[in-house]
Amino acid sequence: MEQEDVSILDELGGALTRRGYLTLLVTTGSRPRLEVLDRTSPDRYGTVLCERDAGGDRWYWWSWADRIAPAHEVERAAGAVDRDLRQVTWAA
Repeated sequence: MEQEDVSILDELGGALTRRGYLTLLVTTGSRPRLEVLDRTSPDRYGTVLCERDAGGDRWYWWSWADRIAPAHEVERAAGAVDRDLRQVTWAA
């Protein structure tokens, strides 16, 4: 686990907390991850990772391997997470 990945995820967690999300930075296991929960609609949640792309740049990624935004664009990433979680609709 790279400490820089933890710091990058923590920064995104702060940005999402300011937007009203509940976040939990998990550092156990093989790689750190950020669990994100919409406080107003608990069925809307996701897991964000920080990974390098083929060129070596760090990106925020959804756990299902969709890119969110480059790691140096925290506010862009927070906006994308917010947008994506608001679009989630679970089939009953």
